[in-house]
Amino acid sequence: MVKLYCVAGHCFSIEFPDGVFPDRFSNYEPFEIEFNSSSPIFNLSVSYSGIARPDELESVLVQRVPGESRLDLYSNKNIWFVEMSPLSDMDTVASLCVDKDFKNGSLYVSAKEYIRFAVDNAAMFMFAFSTSKLDTLEMHSSVIVHDGKAYMFLAKSGTGKSTHSRMWIQNIPDTFLLNDDNPAVRIMEDGQVMVFGTPWSGKTPCYRNMSFPLGAMVRISRSKSNSISRLSVLEAYALISSSASGARFIDKIADGLHDTISRIAIEQASFVLNCRPDPEAAETCYNAVCNI
Repeated sequence: MVKLYCVAGHCFSIEFPDGVFPDRFSNYEPFEIEFNSSSPIFNLSVSYSGIARPDELESVLVQRVPGESRLDLYSNKNIWFVEMSPLSDMDTVASLCVDKDFKNGSLYVSAKEYIRFAVDNAAMFMFAFSTSKLDTLEMHSSVIVHDGKAYMFLAKSGTGKSTHSRMWIQNIPDTFLLNDDNPAVRIMEDGQVMVFGTPWSGKTPCYRNMSFPLGAMVRISRSKSNSISRLSVLEAYALISSSASGARFIDKIADGLHDTISRIAIEQASFVLNCRPDPEAAETCYNAVCNI
């Protein structure tokens, strides 16, 4: 079964094994489109078959963060190869083999219980790498919408992005959640920076196929008191760069990311919010970012 999806204006296809719908992949349904003449930016084929580990692989990126998922990246002269598992100390549950252009990928999943985890991570990986030269960023952020604009809260995992979004929703009228973990940001042809919902939203099931102009980006920093200040362009660049996914070890992709991040840092307002997890923090942030 082949499905075509469109996220942030970029179309991609996923070929699923038989019998996995509808319950396992409802997060993709809002983004499904009819097949057309457009060429997908990538094609992902999913199966339960095993795959032998390719020869002559060199390690590119291997990280072990306790309690977090594992995506280990390798390569040889022909392909990129990813081994993944839900936790850093688990054995590999899925392997992704991708051509050098990130155009075609084959995902092999060891068991049905891991297919949602594997497909989501493989699709995010290929989306981030495929769109990095297309004025698009896949971000690690929680995003709320207020008065027709999207406000992005950025920080390391566990710092309080989702909590701050909830404070806005509970205390700032006419506010709703767009995405709670992996939105996309794209500079459109007219130069406007738009924030898009995606099928990937972390632990929060929020899969809205909607887009809004970027109002501001805000770095969340825990503090005993609430205060907010605007970042310089250089500080904004560092903030966006630290939250954007992409292969900076590949020159063409790194150049694309740099260009996109630079334009956003220069043209859009970014702030740092030192805050407690309380309603006053939302009011402090609102008063600054919504009155630029």
